[in-house]
Amino acid sequence: MPILVSNGPTQNLTFADGTEAHDFELIHDLAKVPGLKVVSRSSAFQFKGKNEDLRDVGRKLGVANVLEGSVRREGNHVRITAELIKADDGFQLWSQTYDREINDIFSVQDEIARAATDTLQPKLLVGNGRLVAPASRSANPETYQAYLQANYFLGQGQTKEVLSKALEYANLAIKLDKNYAPAWALRASVQNYMATYNLTDFTEGFRAARDDAERAIALDPNSPSGYLALARTQVNYDWNWDTANTCLTKAAALEPGNADLFRIHAYLSAVLGNPDEAVKFAEQAVALDPLRTNTRLGLGHLLYDAGRYDKAQAELQKALELNPQAAFVHFTMARILIEEAKPQQALAEVEQETNEWEKLTGQAVVYHALGREHESNTALAELITKHGTDSAYQIAETYAFRGELDKSFEWLERAYKQRDPGVSSVKADPLLKNLRHDPRYFELLKKMRLPA
Repeated sequence: MPILVSNGPTQNLTFADGTEAHDFELIHDLAKVPGLKVVSRSSAFQFKGKNEDLRDVGRKLGVANVLEGSVRREGNHVRITAELIKADDGFQLWSQTYDREINDIFSVQDEIARAATDTLQPKLLVGNGRLVAPASRSANPETYQAYLQANYFLGQGQTKEVLSKALEYANLAIKLDKNYAPAWALRASVQNYMATYNLTDFTEGFRAARDDAERAIALDPNSPSGYLALARTQVNYDWNWDTANTCLTKAAALEPGNADLFRIHAYLSAVLGNPDEAVKFAEQAVALDPLRTNTRLGLGHLLYDAGRYDKAQAELQKALELNPQAAFVHFTMARILIEEAKPQQALAEVEQETNEWEKLTGQAVVYHALGREHESNTALAELITKHGTDSAYQIAETYAFRGELDKSFEWLERAYKQRDPGVSSVKADPLLKNLRHDPRYFELLKKMRLPA
């Protein structure tokens, strides 16, 4: 059974604006060790500041060992304590206290990662589990703090407010150190998300993301984050599946335990028409990041694509338990209920959707399933009026479900020309099943270099 190591409750560096950012380079260092699975920061830090029993932490995260500690700072001096504990009985495997200056923070992380690995290796690791050389790091503590804050906001969701904050701090990190590769990769990730969720212009947002990812790779070709950011751009905008796969292969060689690696792999597999493979990758992402809402949502949506409705609903429910206000969950649940011929229940789900263009799409689809064409037309008209420039794919979905194939292909062509990120789902999307015997559908697959 693979062993997972998690950061436990931590006191973190506190910044001038009162927010906290987590020192998670240690997690990335450990995730590079072959044979060692490491729970992602977004799940591990759910327990920050909580005095929870380690057995419960181990059970919720699915881990055998917990790496926890604290960071206390006075001026430029930091005291770091770390201990590695067995989750089932609380037995301490290793502990150490470090007194350092802030400029030495990275060397301490390397020491902790090495000590934890050396402790685990004789008992737990298969093969030559060893640390890969650390990625490029900035000598400027202010750069690193800005980078941590950008990551903090990136983990808070996909709203314009939090992503704008993430972008602000990523820009600051780059301004402070233009050679700091992780900051360029991080800014690429932020811009990928903003373009994907219609918060910036598709063309400009993805172009900027691609440029930043390529800059990160040029600065540090041994860091996986640049390759992962570039892979997202290739899948969502460039539609270059071979390049995306090459980027993922490189990232896997550098950090095989990165949850983002499996999330992107899952999406790429779905795009290429391999739903069962996509689900397996998504399940691996959940194993590494079980308490992140979007990880559960992603698995739920891929299970829906694969026609495994009961399991899909269970994952979507877990996503709502983690974040009752999460976007996209209720519309995905409604899609499943439509497939199960439960349109009235689907309507109740759609009315709870928090994202406007998804809610309008859902209403247009569900009202049609209920035979209430006037309400369906009203919702579709509002979707076109408000989001005709950024939701062409969703409009095409609606027309396809309603059996209006000519209009669906008209909007699909518009979405294709706009490089709408949704078009990459054309092969996997159950709402488009009415199109799949039409020659125009196969022409679109051919244009996108997708298997027919």
